[in-house]
Amino acid sequence: MSYPIDRNPTRITPDAVARISAHAARQAPGVHTLVAVPARPYGVAVRLDDRAVSVDVDVVTWYGQSVLTVADAIRDAVIEQVESSTGLAVREVTVTVQDVVVPGVDVPVPT
Repeated sequence: MSYPIDRNPTRITPDAVARISAHAARQAPGVHTLVAVPARPYGVAVRLDDRAVSVDVDVVTWYGQSVLTVADAIRDAVIEQVESSTGLAVREVTVTVQDVVVPGVDVPVPT
């Protein structure tokens, strides 16, 4: 006897997308760290609606890096990883550079 397979929808939480996005953003060249605050514990905020997602990433970069190049690398990494891991379309990735670390001048912050 064969039973029908019940295929309930898969739900992906904003928290899961935030963790995937944060991991991808940290891997981008030029990223020193993500800026975590209580409202954004991974340094990332995510807005989900239906099958699309918008991601906000707050970062600190290294002095001497092109901010635009770092931001583009973050966008590319987040879009690629979120879409391949979740199947969700990424509508936008907003990158905010909060600070720049100058090696030899700034005190290292734990990452």
